[in-house]
Amino acid sequence: MKLRNIFNTLSLAAVALIATACQDTDAQIEITDVDAPKMLTVTLIDEAPIYFGEINFKVEFDKYINFASKNASQITVNGAPVTKAWVAGISDLLTITTTVDFCKTLTLHIPAGLVSGPQGKTYDKDIDMTYDVEELPSNNATAVTQMLGWGWNLGNHFDTSGDAISKGWGYWDQVGILTDAPFQKLASVGAKTVRIPTTWTDHMDENYTINADYLNEVAGCVDKAIAAGLNVILNTHHDSFETDLGNAATNEDAYKKDSTIIVRLWDQVATKFAGYSDKLIFETFNEIHAGDNWSSGTDAEYALLNKWNQWAVDAIRKTNPTRWIGVAGYAANIDMTIEHFVLPTDPANKLMVAVHCYDPYNFCTQPYAGGAEKAPMWGHTNDATGAEELAVINQLCKLRTAYIEKNIPCYLGEYGCVYRKTDAENAFRAYYLEFFCRAANLAGIPMFIWDNNTKTTGSDGESFGYIDHANGAWLNDSETLVPTMIKACTSTDSSYSLQTIWNKAPAAY
Repeated sequence: MKLRNIFNTLSLAAVALIATACQDTDAQIEITDVDAPKMLTVTLIDEAPIYFGEINFKVEFDKYINFASKNASQITVNGAPVTKAWVAGISDLLTITTTVDFCKTLTLHIPAGLVSGPQGKTYDKDIDMTYDVEELPSNNATAVTQMLGWGWNLGNHFDTSGDAISKGWGYWDQVGILTDAPFQKLASVGAKTVRIPTTWTDHMDENYTINADYLNEVAGCVDKAIAAGLNVILNTHHDSFETDLGNAATNEDAYKKDSTIIVRLWDQVATKFAGYSDKLIFETFNEIHAGDNWSSGTDAEYALLNKWNQWAVDAIRKTNPTRWIGVAGYAANIDMTIEHFVLPTDPANKLMVAVHCYDPYNFCTQPYAGGAEKAPMWGHTNDATGAEELAVINQLCKLRTAYIEKNIPCYLGEYGCVYRKTDAENAFRAYYLEFFCRAANLAGIPMFIWDNNTKTTGSDGESFGYIDHANGAWLNDSETLVPTMIKACTSTDSSYSLQTIWNKAPAAY
């Protein structure tokens, strides 16, 4: 019996005793009749580009209700009994939790008679609700998604710094002047975009003027990619201000210096490429952060980065009034971008949000850190809960909700997973990459794989080679993996689903 019902009984008994003591034989006790509860709303708590894993509903009534938890098995979602259903204390809410396989439709059924009100009268109607995942909106953001498709990073080819300058650009990837071979290879297999990470400040003089030869060398690379039919994203990458955000947020001299460099840099780059077609896209920054702090910033740092993005956009618009521009939040992190990033003001309304994702970090980038295999496997065959797949879906869902559905294009400028030492490990790597790309397709997010031209595995975890930067040859297992990722990112075949990928996940070992 509910506690409040016990109190009601005691109260009635007390009234009867008082009536007897007063010898008021005419006293009458009137109990107000309470109607059966009425259902007001049913709310699906978990919105996603695909329904999977734990799903929660809340059913609201117009008064306090009673529900016997043992009857939860009579409630179904997609025809299967739910995991649990309950009323928390004295409440007008029935909470329902269940788990589902990958699906785009949820059908909730609550039979009549399971929910009662304070006096035991039941809600005598079936509750039937259907929820369908909405297709991607038909807007500019989705059009840009289709335009960018699947893409590739030229890694650190133009990330020259320090003594690398004396050895010529291309130092980090061990490649000199680029040919058109890697770009032709990409185009031939269906890639649509190449991102060209570029460090500029180490090629500036004391007046912050970019070396003309270097600028021409970068332009030559852009020309080759566009000639192959690819879109190009050209950015600032490991420049002097990349990690100086914290210093600039607290030091006036650093603030002035960095702001001057940013505006001067984009003035020159934008002017150089002003006559290029719309296949060229600028990206203001790479992974701006404070010092070694990748996981969080301060309010002052977030605010300053928002200013930097605005200044860069303003500098670009002076000579490129209608070009698409990618803009990045703190460390290009998904969660910090959604929470703290402010989209710059842009008269052309042609801005895209750039984020990166290498999650889970140990599996994707550092599987051998410390000399031991820390994360050789990924997914539900290793962890039966499916939590790792769900984490990927949730992150991409956040981007779809925050940007794509608000008609703001968004892209994953970097993602990836390092090549491993064994076939068994690489099977999990391939599963992760295909699953991630297909989930991104459902969320409307273009993907650009990180490629640093590394051909072998090692303890540092930097084995991100897919296409040889020098000659376009396949590296590692990329001859099959790259086309698979392209298909996952771009295919419109409804039968090619996350469920089909899930079903062929490698067995744990």
